[in-house]
Amino acid sequence: MHIVRIYDATDNMLDFDLRHILAALGAQATECSWMVSGVAAYDEAFDATGEQAGGLEELAASGRRIKGDRLRDLANGTQQVIWGEFQAYADASATAPVFILRAIDSSFYEVATNDPHVLQNLRATFRDVRSA
Repeated sequence: MHIVRIYDATDNMLDFDLRHILAALGAQATECSWMVSGVAAYDEAFDATGEQAGGLEELAASGRRIKGDRLRDLANGTQQVIWGEFQAYADASATAPVFILRAIDSSFYEVATNDPHVLQNLRATFRDVRSA
């Protein structure tokens, strides 16, 4: 998978979050089924703030998949995802994700995908997108 990192920030603070990435991905994000977890590559548990953060934390602990519109609703009620991994699957029975979003310590988001349209949408939406 190709990996890009999104660093859009003002005064050393990210000025976007999960909800903005999901919005940039549009229908593709809502059509997928999603799994939420901590970021195993960094040995970090899921961590978020905001009204719906508890719902995302419960999903991370359960290992259940949810529909994209439900993830969007939870993301809209979350102020900030500090650590989190969001794996998108084409459908509920798929075994390999089509893309993966990772929130890394409130410092940047990482997106892994083989879909050139996903990369194109991210580069068109965000100011500071870098190849990893």
